[in-house]
Amino acid sequence: MRCRVIQRSTTDRWVGHAAKFVAFRPMTDDEKQRFMPQIVIVQPIPATTLSENKKHNLALAIQRLQNIAILPGAIFSFWQLVGEPSQAKGYLEGRTIIQDQLKTDVGGGLCQLSGLLYVLSLKAGLKVLERHPHSQDIYTDETRFAPLGSDATVVYGYKDFRFEQTLAVPLCLRFEMWDQEICAMLCAPQSIPEYAIDFQREHVESGIRVNTLRLLDSSTQPEVLGSTLYKARQSIAL
Repeated sequence: MRCRVIQRSTTDRWVGHAAKFVAFRPMTDDEKQRFMPQIVIVQPIPATTLSENKKHNLALAIQRLQNIAILPGAIFSFWQLVGEPSQAKGYLEGRTIIQDQLKTDVGGGLCQLSGLLYVLSLKAGLKVLERHPHSQDIYTDETRFAPLGSDATVVYGYKDFRFEQTLAVPLCLRFEMWDQEICAMLCAPQSIPEYAIDFQREHVESGIRVNTLRLLDSSTQPEVLGSTLYKARQSIAL
């Protein structure tokens, strides 16, 4: 893992991304008052044998993202802000997909947070620089807590979630967690557009293909943002 982190850090410096990364600098109370929620997403936190660990991990990561200014032109990197989710930092074991298998690992469950950030980015029209889908769909329509295609898995040192702040106004993220739900808010000091996003599924021989569409208005064709192929669902133990 250390080699991967060093390699990514070197590449980021080489291409000029490192100088643009959002830094961890929480806002002052006066600064916070300028920012109001503009785009809000609420998702349930699925009840599993490890859901309490997941909520614990989410709360730790949120501390590194809450009320951090994201200025125009900056690059948001999930791992640059959250850091390694290690036991030394208090993270617990949670569910994660490793080599197409549902397993447990320290820091598991953070993918719901990165997935929320992915959808907020799409709805705000921000430029997504890096997003990795899960390898397979592990849910049924009855157990699914977010649309298939809206996920963004993160693996420290290997898979990050990143977007470029392409709006003309500064942004910040805010979160609230309740017993069975999590709320993610994209905030700004003035109104920003919110695009409708649709995840259209089609069954193919190897699994399910999801096309991500941005709906601009009723008079124009939807904009295709990307396509993701998920392997057929295996097992959802844990």
